[in-house]
Amino acid sequence: MRWMTERIDALVQPSNRRGFVIGLVLALCYAILPPVEAMVQAFSQPFTIQDDARQFLFWMQQWRNPALFVGDPIAEYFQAVTPFGFKAMHWLLDMVGLEPFTANKLLPLPLFLATAYFSYRIAWLIYPVAAIGVAASWLTCFFLSLIDQSLLSAVPRAFAVPLFLWFLFACMRGRVLAVAAACLSQGLFYPLVALVSAGVLGLSLLRWKNDKPRLALDRKSLAPVGAGLIAIVAVLLPYLLNTGGYGPVISATEAAQTPAFQNAGRSAFFLGSGIETYLCGARAGLLPVEWGCGEAFRQGLFFAPILAILLIVFAIASPIGLAIKATNPASGYSAQGAIFLAVIGAGMFWFVAAHVMLFELHLPSRYLQHPLRATAWIAGTLLFGVMLLATGRRFCAKYPRRIPIIRGFTLMLAGGFFILPLPLGPSPYANYITGKHPTLYAFLRSTPLNATVASLALEADNIPSFTGRAVHSAREYAIPYASGYMKPLAKKSRALIHAQYAIRRGPLADYIKRYRPSYLLLDRTAFDARAIAKKWWRADYPDKAVWAQRQLQGGRPYLLQVLANCRLVESAPLVLVDAECLLGK
Repeated sequence: MRWMTERIDALVQPSNRRGFVIGLVLALCYAILPPVEAMVQAFSQPFTIQDDARQFLFWMQQWRNPALFVGDPIAEYFQAVTPFGFKAMHWLLDMVGLEPFTANKLLPLPLFLATAYFSYRIAWLIYPVAAIGVAASWLTCFFLSLIDQSLLSAVPRAFAVPLFLWFLFACMRGRVLAVAAACLSQGLFYPLVALVSAGVLGLSLLRWKNDKPRLALDRKSLAPVGAGLIAIVAVLLPYLLNTGGYGPVISATEAAQTPAFQNAGRSAFFLGSGIETYLCGARAGLLPVEWGCGEAFRQGLFFAPILAILLIVFAIASPIGLAIKATNPASGYSAQGAIFLAVIGAGMFWFVAAHVMLFELHLPSRYLQHPLRATAWIAGTLLFGVMLLATGRRFCAKYPRRIPIIRGFTLMLAGGFFILPLPLGPSPYANYITGKHPTLYAFLRSTPLNATVASLALEADNIPSFTGRAVHSAREYAIPYASGYMKPLAKKSRALIHAQYAIRRGPLADYIKRYRPSYLLLDRTAFDARAIAKKWWRADYPDKAVWAQRQLQGGRPYLLQVLANCRLVESAPLVLVDAECLLGK
């Protein structure tokens, strides 16, 4: 018991070296839990892949077999939009034998460890008490484990938080080369967060003296700022010079008239209300989705707007309060805590700019949600945790006999929080998808490498990853921002709906002759007028959904009439059909 007491005391003593080491170990141990749980899930069954990783990884199969996805517009598009650093990392890992699908399942562990490490070190720099650093690290990692788009996905945006924390830590320590390296890495893996870092660098030159702002233009302050900005310009310049070859980005006016951008659409941007859209929305809002206000709106809870306002107050008031504390030498906080206010200022600037220039700067949410994920819980812990710690010390001084009880309660609370990820688990937060049709995958892998599949079924999302064969269109790849990519894809999807539900032969024959699919993959449950309301494409193509329902009410689709003679593989409820056979009927 004495051994435990000594270590608890070390955790709450300022600038205690033993406490620092114990706290860092606790922070790293906690960070291991969510990714290890996710890995158990990821490797427990074959044909398991993270949901969003399908977009970024499937085309990488070309590295081992260059004949795959040749001429596939979906593969070409996602290869073009995948950040260079992410591609280079997976290429190097693939060269040493760790193929991308496996690497994706392993990467959350180092991402969580890096996040825990930098969260702890940043908190220690501002207020050197290990218990505060541990709480800051635990809270940051806990909320990052609640949704796949944080760290568990291990896609490019998963690198935003750890790289941003590295950048902040390097800035706070004044390490010129580390600042430049962090900024360069951000541009290579997730360029949007590099723009926020540029804003933080600019705002970091502001100093408050006698309640007035002034610029710090000394060499010590300018060196990391200059190095970081040079790195950001250098790494982002290719993006500015490269038009991408996919035509103009969709305008705000077009998006407002496009069903895919409306509530329940593939890329829902405009939601039910202004508060839901601009505060809680995953694409337009400024609050991280795992904080819960978006889900509260989806569930129709009456307190959803109140929750949104409270979270906004927390997100903004915490860095402001910390900055005020940091400018007061008597508070015990390091002046470096003011950098959190710069994060909010820079993120808000780019958030507003992205809304004004919609969608030229991609999604507005990316400029505030990731910085808030990285800093909000650290700032909150530094502000409120220190107050709680001070209250505890006063209580112990007043009631020394209660110290053992307080220690026991603290251990129970910390232990409960430590094991909290275990019952919650990463599922469904890790959002792993497990394929349920191995017979279908095996057949398609045996087909010619240039074979293509046309399908409206959700299973089409998995075909490129599990079989190495191209699909004509699928929900997962219907990203509607670049008109040069999306318009042909949407046209193809609409034509496929017409071919699948028409009661005449003509639309089906026209589709096969024009787009030349090798196979059609059909979902038997889709040929019911009531079932169409539940299909993914109903929200994106509502007019075609209404047309398809009318067709089903008026007769039996021609495709069903000739299906029996052309089916190749059946894995209920899916049927794979030979397209050339259909054309001959």
